[in-house]
Amino acid sequence: METWDKKIGIAKTSVKRQTRFIISIIMLLALYQSIPVSGESYTLLGSVKDFNGNPLSNVAVTIYDSSGAFITKIWTLVNGGFAISLDRGTYRIQLEKKGYEGKTITVSLNRPSVDLGEIILDFSPKVSISQTYLKVESFSEVSIPVSMENKGSEEETVTILVEAPEGWEAGVYSGSAEIVNLTLSRGSVQNLNLKIKIPYNAQGVYNLKIRVLGSIIQEKTVSLYVEKKSLQILTSTYPVAQAQPGSTVVFDLTVRNVLSERLTGTISLGLPAGWTGSVVKSDGSVLYGVSLGSSESVNIKAKINVPLDAAPGSYEVTILFKTKDFDSTFPLTVIVVKGSPRLRLRTDTPYVDAYAGGAATYPIEVENTGDSDGVVSISITGLPSGYNWVVKDSSGSVVSKLYVKAGETRKLNVVVSIPPLAEPDVLSIVLEASANGSFDRLNLGLGILGWYSVAYMTQNFYCETTAGETIVFQVEVKNTGYSSLSNLKLDVSDAPSGFNIKVDPSLVSLLKPQENVVFSLTITSDADISAGDYYATLSLKADQSQAATRSLHIYVKQRGEVMLIGALIVIIMVGAMLLIYRRYGRR
Repeated sequence: METWDKKIGIAKTSVKRQTRFIISIIMLLALYQSIPVSGESYTLLGSVKDFNGNPLSNVAVTIYDSSGAFITKIWTLVNGGFAISLDRGTYRIQLEKKGYEGKTITVSLNRPSVDLGEIILDFSPKVSISQTYLKVESFSEVSIPVSMENKGSEEETVTILVEAPEGWEAGVYSGSAEIVNLTLSRGSVQNLNLKIKIPYNAQGVYNLKIRVLGSIIQEKTVSLYVEKKSLQILTSTYPVAQAQPGSTVVFDLTVRNVLSERLTGTISLGLPAGWTGSVVKSDGSVLYGVSLGSSESVNIKAKINVPLDAAPGSYEVTILFKTKDFDSTFPLTVIVVKGSPRLRLRTDTPYVDAYAGGAATYPIEVENTGDSDGVVSISITGLPSGYNWVVKDSSGSVVSKLYVKAGETRKLNVVVSIPPLAEPDVLSIVLEASANGSFDRLNLGLGILGWYSVAYMTQNFYCETTAGETIVFQVEVKNTGYSSLSNLKLDVSDAPSGFNIKVDPSLVSLLKPQENVVFSLTITSDADISAGDYYATLSLKADQSQAATRSLHIYVKQRGEVMLIGALIVIIMVGAMLLIYRRYGRR
C-alpha cells in the first residue's frame, strides 16, 4: 500500500512539473511575439523627384529612430530611387539636397516592404510670381510682386537677372535698390518687386524672363500685352480747312501736357513740297518749343501759305512735337479748290481669288463727272497687317495720287500683294477715292487660296542592320508651303517579308508653314532572315498635299555567330581533307 501511495505521489509531482514547464514555454512565446526580432529585415523604398517630375539623384536620405537617434544616411541613385533594410519600428526620414527644399517624413515599418512612392522636392530658394500676364499701356511703369523663400537646409546666395525687350527698363528691386545678388538664410522669405518701364513705341505681346542663378537655375516668364497709349499732346477743333491757291490758312491748336511729369519738346511743321508755313504764339512770334508742367497747356497757331500754282486737291500738313522719349504728330488737311469735282468709282471684277504669296489685281475706273479738275487720292481699308497695295496707271507706273480732269475717266489697276504665310480666307476691303471734297467708295472682295507643299528633308534613304536586330531610322520632313498641313502621316508599304516596321508618330495633326517634323521608323528583322538588300516604300501624305514616294534601302548583314560557325565548318573540312591526303594521297 505504501508503495502504491508513493507511486501516486511521484506521478502527481511529475504532472505538476510538466504543467509548470508548459506554462513557462507559453509565456516565453508570448513575450517573443511582443519584442522586435533583430534578425527580421524590413525594406523601405522611395523615389525623389523635383517639381517638374524629373528624378533627383544624390539626395541625402538621413534616417532617425523614434527617439531621434541617428541610424544611417544614404543617397538617391540616378533615377531618384532609394531602398534600405531596417528593423521593425517607427522612423523619421529626412531628405536634403542643396538647391531644393528639405522634407521630413515619419514612417512605421510594420510589414516586410513599405513604399513611400514619389516624394516631390520643390526648388529652394523658391521664386513665386503671382501676376504672370498683364494688360498695360505703353509709356507706363509696372510693379509686380516677387517672393523668394529658402526652404532648404542651407544658406543660399543667388544672382537675379532680368531679360527684357530692347529699349525696355526692367529689374528686381527691394524698395528703391535694384537687387543683383541676394543671400537667403535657411527658412527666410524676401518680398521684392519686378519693376518694368515700358517705352512709348511698344505695342503687342512681350515676354520678360527672370532668371535666378544659384545651386540650380530657375526661370520665370512674365507676359505683358501692351496697348498703344494715345498721347494726344496736340489737338485742334477744326483740323480741316479749305483754301484757294495763293492764300494763307490759319489753324488754332492746343499743346497740352497729359503726363504726370514735366513735358519739354520742340515743335515743327511738315509741309508739302513748295509750301511754306510756321508755328506762332498768340502774339504772332515764331514758336520753336515749349516746356509745360503736368496738366498745363498753351494755345498756338499754325500758319500755312498755299502756293499760287497749287493744283486742286487735298494736302496734308503735319505738326510734329518731338521729345527725347517719343514723338507726337497731329495731321492737318488743306483742301485747295478751284471748282467742284465729282468722283465715281466702277469695276467689273469686284471679287478676285489669289494664292498666298501672290497678288490680286482689280481693274478700276475713276470718273470725274464734276465741273472742276481734281487731284484724286486713293486708299484701301480692311486689309490685315502684312498686306501691301499699290495703284498703277494704264502704263504700269505706280501712282500715289491721280489728276483727273472734269469729264475724264481714268483706268487704273489696284494691286494687292498677299503675304506668303497668309491662311485661306475671304476678306472684305474698301477702295476709297477723294478729291476736293468729293468722295466715293467701292466694296471689293479678296479670296485667299492656300498654297500647300510638303517635302522630304532626309536625303539618304539607306540603313544597315543585322538579322534579328532592331534599328531606328529617322525621316525628317518639312512643310514647304505657305499654309498649315493637317493629318500628316508617313505610311510604309511593300515592307519585305521578315521585317516589322513601326512609325512614330503615327499622325501629326497640324504642321505649320516652314516647320519640320521627324518620323522615327523602328525596323525589326527576323533572326533567320537572309543577308542581302531589301526595300520598303515610304509615302508622305496630308489632307492637303502629298510628297513623292521614297524607297528605303535596308541592307541586312549576317549575324556574327553564323559567320563564325561557317568559318569553323570550313576549317574542319580543310583539316579533314589534309588528313585524308596525308594518309591516302601518296598511294
